[in-house]
Amino acid sequence: MKQYPSIPRLTNTTRPFDAYLFAKLDGSNLRFEWAPKAGWSKAGTRHRLLDPTDPVFAPALALFESDWAESLTRIAQGQRWQRLTVFLEFYGRHSLAGLHQAGDPKSLTLFDAAPFGGLLGPAEFLRFFGDLAIAPFLGQARFDAALAQTVRVGEFPGSEAPARAAQAVFEGVVAKGMSPNGRDVLMAKAKSQAWIDAVRARHTEADARRIIES
Repeated sequence: MKQYPSIPRLTNTTRPFDAYLFAKLDGSNLRFEWAPKAGWSKAGTRHRLLDPTDPVFAPALALFESDWAESLTRIAQGQRWQRLTVFLEFYGRHSLAGLHQAGDPKSLTLFDAAPFGGLLGPAEFLRFFGDLAIAPFLGQARFDAALAQTVRVGEFPGSEAPARAAQAVFEGVVAKGMSPNGRDVLMAKAKSQAWIDAVRARHTEADARRIIES
């Protein structure tokens, strides 16, 4: 199965780019693979496959089947795709940095898709999947150090968006755009100080640094 790429943090060498901004949901990145004959035959975390015996992520399999499988299949068949890998965030109200509380109701939210092996550009992603309950889209902006700083202090772009979006951007935002040649998807992320402080309060300094810098 295709693995989701690591999204780089803004650094001094990051070149500003015109971006579509999405809320960065705080949970675990899961992936599901479809093909015309096999259907939804594979599921996994970012690094391993999943099955119904998984002690943490088994509920995600049922959520995907009930909430996502039919609508995503319809889109894939309508586009005559021969393969589709979708990426969804698994999270609950009390999830933090990939840790989940037992008994905390979970959600599964689509944030990216790869129908041909490569990720869709953000405009295509919104065109195909924007009518579904995807990660909140916060609008378009120039992603640069100034925008990252607004995210850092909690002044999120798209604050006029519905309350669902305002609640979802606690961790930060993901910026997605296209390279000048129009073929490669550009991505970068910016995180909030509130989320960073929450991670530091819950983890040792070494673990917190690893999570924050990942």
